[in-house]
Amino acid sequence: MKKAVIIGAGPAGLTAATELLKNGNNEFEVVVLEESQAIGGISQTVSYNGNRMDIGGHRFFSKSDEIMKWWSDLMPVQGKMSYDDKILGREKPLSPNGPDPEQTDNVMLVRDRVSRIYYRNHFFDYPISMKPETIKNMGFLTTVRAGLSYLKASVFKKPETSLENFYINRFGRVLYSMFFEGYTEKL
Repeated sequence: MKKAVIIGAGPAGLTAATELLKNGNNEFEVVVLEESQAIGGISQTVSYNGNRMDIGGHRFFSKSDEIMKWWSDLMPVQGKMSYDDKILGREKPLSPNGPDPEQTDNVMLVRDRVSRIYYRNHFFDYPISMKPETIKNMGFLTTVRAGLSYLKASVFKKPETSLENFYINRFGRVLYSMFFEGYTEKL
């Protein structure tokens, strides 16, 4: 029997382990190593004092119907309003016959998407958008530099042989340096 060692019990690691066990015909002994005491990685929802909180800035979406079905079979999409949506008056698209998130944790919660970058004591929309608040937060000169850098990157494309070049091609070197360089270096 082969041994498969998977590092991380987030969605990718758990998917790999499940698929190896399901389709492996006992070919693999699967070991999942996780640094923390919980599974789910930054996609886990924890309960604290009766409140559910998401650990990281995560959301789940795929353009693949096969992947979406795989996950909804494992974690069905919520079919009833959650407590917070009820008290805040938020309407959500609910799954017919889906589980009630107030009755079970085995449910994929539907949440609105809000993505922002915190940089130099200001929040910026992600993806970056050129609106008055962005110009105010970056300052006029930095905004002009970022705009010229973006135009240059639009005309003179770099070969996408690295994540750095990928981001520069889409945002320009100035915005890359401001918002993405530290992240890219970590990866």
